Amino acid sequence: MRYQIAIVITFISISVFGQAKTRRLPSIINHPSNSLYAPFISLDGNALLFIANTGQDGALTLNYTSRESDWSAPVEVPKHLTSRLNYLKGFALNADGKKIYFTSAKSPVVGGYDIFVSELKGTTWSPPENLTAPINSKTNDGAPSISADGNTIYFMRCEKMDQNKASGCQIFVAKKKSNGQWEEPIALDASINTGNSQSPRIMADNETLIFSSDKNGGQGGMDLFITRLKDGAWTKPSPLDFVNTPNDDQHVSVTALGRYLLKESPGARDNSELTEFLFPAEQRPRGMMKVEGKVSNEAGAAATAFVIATDLNTNKRAYTGRPNADGTYAFYLLEGTRYEVSIEPELGSMNFVSKQFDLTTDKIPQKEKLNAILKKPTIGEELSLDVVKFKQSSVQLDPSSESELKRLARLVKGNPDLKFEIQVLLSGYIEDTVQSNTDLTEKIIDSIHVKVDDIDTLGQLYKRDTVIAKVLYHNDRTQQQGQVIVDYLSSQGAPASNLTYFGNAIPGRAPENRKLTIKAAVRKK
Repeated sequence: MRYQIAIVITFISISVFGQAKTRRLPSIINHPSNSLYAPFISLDGNALLFIANTGQDGALTLNYTSRESDWSAPVEVPKHLTSRLNYLKGFALNADGKKIYFTSAKSPVVGGYDIFVSELKGTTWSPPENLTAPINSKTNDGAPSISADGNTIYFMRCEKMDQNKASGCQIFVAKKKSNGQWEEPIALDASINTGNSQSPRIMADNETLIFSSDKNGGQGGMDLFITRLKDGAWTKPSPLDFVNTPNDDQHVSVTALGRYLLKESPGARDNSELTEFLFPAEQRPRGMMKVEGKVSNEAGAAATAFVIATDLNTNKRAYTGRPNADGTYAFYLLEGTRYEVSIEPELGSMNFVSKQFDLTTDKIPQKEKLNAILKKPTIGEELSLDVVKFKQSSVQLDPSSESELKRLARLVKGNPDLKFEIQVLLSGYIEDTVQSNTDLTEKIIDSIHVKVDDIDTLGQLYKRDTVIAKVLYHNDRTQQQGQVIVDYLSSQGAPASNLTYFGNAIPGRAPENRKLTIKAAVRKK
């Protein structure tokens, strides 16, 4: 391949919100001597397929690159996945980039062109497998797009197809049954399948679809359109005017974050290069964050557990699953709400791991890792209870804490030979003689005996004792909060004899440094 390291000075346009309107992919991919086409990036943003004129005498080849931090040098996809019988631009990746779907007329086929899949195992791509019926039909099927969870496939079914083009196409969708087989595909609405509709791309949110069509409303040739699934129906498609041109605009892709659309564009020396275009706010898909990790035991071997994600705003399950055979897991969470992710063992005597994620901000991370080593708690160990929270300036538990405390109660019941000390530690204790802010909810009243001079009814001076009450306001609620947690655990069946609590507060004036830390220290009973 003619890929070389090159230093390129690139100018980018910056939007009013501080994000680049366009971002050219790095030179290890966009070499100025090559033309690149039809990019498909995995939802996690770590794998990329594209066509380039890097073959003998400028022949087009299918290339693959991946990254952990920086992109690796692209390599040509193995010959057993490429063929002159392939529809060149009818390929796709699954969410993590470990499966390639492609379109080919190579044997065995159900019809003319069929959809095939190959999986990356280690460093080797497996022999391709035909998806067979009902996905593939007696006509031509290709250009698939797979949902983030792998349970829905969108593809085009065409009257005619060859290596370079297709015509008479409609977009179909099929869902996977509980037994892993595909349901019968159905054609999408007429508002989408008007004219020659091709190259569907379902976004990570599983509700936004981008496709290309020669229908009215574009700028000429094949143009890109976007539609959304609302209340079970697709909205009227609108053109993606921020990337459409008078030429054919077809093959694009978007990562799970949903901020940028990846597309070929004019580059240096009249070549084509790969560029990311910032979505206008009104057309941007809803972003999703990938959560991944590994669940293991103390020996490092894969452990069985339940991985659960809960929407804290609705208290509904957003995901429930189990780790793979090697202990790894991965799933996506939709932006716009707060989540709790927990890894829960099958045995109540084993520890659990949990974490909360706030996806209501403008910037969400591409991914988060949450690993778990499942084992029995040991004496002297401290279990973090960061998920447990109290309402502002109160001793009332936040409702989002209940699931964590139920898990802890299960752990206490599963270890009757151990005692669990609930530790509530406040960093940022403050006090004042007046209730100077709303956090000073507690008060200490001291009685002081003093002697004062007084005059009796006969006008004689004498001394008498009096009591003066001195009030001190403060924010140390740790003892009460510890008691509240113990009471809740007891209500869930945890034996009172296995529970105790401790509260402490450390002075500090800066409000931004105020922090409540909650732990469960494992003690000998």
